[in-house]
Amino acid sequence: MQSFSTRLASLRKEAGMTQAELAKTLRIQRSTYSGYENEGKEPPFEILCALASYFGVTTDYLLGISSARTHNDAVFINDTNNFARAFDTAPASIKRSVVASFDSFYLILSRDLMKRKQVRLDIYAELFSLIQKHRASIRNMIEDGNHNDPLFFSNLMTEQTNFKNEVSVVLDKLMQADMGVTAQTASSELSSKSAM
Repeated sequence: MQSFSTRLASLRKEAGMTQAELAKTLRIQRSTYSGYENEGKEPPFEILCALASYFGVTTDYLLGISSARTHNDAVFINDTNNFARAFDTAPASIKRSVVASFDSFYLILSRDLMKRKQVRLDIYAELFSLIQKHRASIRNMIEDGNHNDPLFFSNLMTEQTNFKNEVSVVLDKLMQADMGVTAQTASSELSSKSAM
């Protein structure tokens, strides 16, 4: 694991800054800053936080405690590790279902990730968020609801209808994004052919 001084020097170099420029940004002496990189000196808490904020990393990353640069990276790594532990201890039948779901999920995301299709990736995020939100709401209604209450099923069906409608809107956005790309590609191909 890298030390604080090594991480700090790497981040400064990535930013294309000299020690003097970074010291000026932090409003400290260059010799003080140099001590953080070269002499093993530790900055006060305020400077540590300012450095982390300036470089857009966590203090844990800067201190060499974690390899995750940002909070989102750390959450992703923790979620991945927790998922792997749950998967490893699951029965074979559950593993098969998870693998099938993950394969489909992976194919959907990986194609657009590799092609850097931001619009479609944003729509997938919206879709998955809707599914998570509404499924949680429906499960809570079923678990907490009074099944003898005549309004229970009405409220449940209303939630389910809202879920379907919102998902339908997002799926329409996805098709529009696909058509936009297809129409754009077709237009480009026609233009290049007519130029020949």
